[in-house]
Amino acid sequence: MVNVENIQGDAILQLFKELQQDKIPIQIKLTNGDCEHLSYLKDIRKQKRTHYFRIDYNEDFQKAIDDLDDWRLQIEFTGQDGILYAFQTNDSDLSGGTIWIKLPDTIRRYQRRGLFRLEAPHGTRLYFHVNQTRYKLFVINVSLSGTLGVLVSLTRPMEQALNLNNPKILENVELMFPAKDNNDDDTTVNIKRCQIMRRERNPQTQKYECAMKFTEITEDEQKKLTELFYQWQRDYLRKRRPFKT
Repeated sequence: MVNVENIQGDAILQLFKELQQDKIPIQIKLTNGDCEHLSYLKDIRKQKRTHYFRIDYNEDFQKAIDDLDDWRLQIEFTGQDGILYAFQTNDSDLSGGTIWIKLPDTIRRYQRRGLFRLEAPHGTRLYFHVNQTRYKLFVINVSLSGTLGVLVSLTRPMEQALNLNNPKILENVELMFPAKDNNDDDTTVNIKRCQIMRRERNPQTQKYECAMKFTEITEDEQKKLTELFYQWQRDYLRKRRPFKT
């Protein structure tokens, strides 16, 4: 069951200030086209009592809208509270590689196990192999069904091999969570299969980001992941900042 809450008023501006300050990645999708990419909030401005925010777009986005008379964006992100937020744009203005968008009147906040994403504990990483080469991913956020992370120690030959093989399904992936206590060992969750949903170099950070979906995991490993996830979630939500209303 999904619990949907509408965020309105001053809480929206506060939320966008958090997006800018904490450099939270934003997922941008065309509602009437086949194009999506990650971006970051670059600026917030007020003009005639109306607030606007600015994000970057890439060449693929420009090509996707060239033949469209009218287009809108579906924007999603995971806030500091670890919960998914989403809204559609109405007024947008392209200028010099950036888009100025009017702050929405309403943002939907979703709370559901399958959608809930949590900022990964510092030191969380994911390992996978492509042609006997081991790749390491620093995990940005994690849910019970997938992760978003940044590839580290990525040499040019490794990146070329990754692009050449263009894997969609990864097998025997290791998701490793750091120990909460120095006397404990890190905890590894073994995932039989992962699907790469998106991978691209972020134009702002120049880091190579990967979004993955867990497609096959044993019952025991799923139970381990669930217990870890909700343990970290309880700790995280205990510290979260409430919205002003």
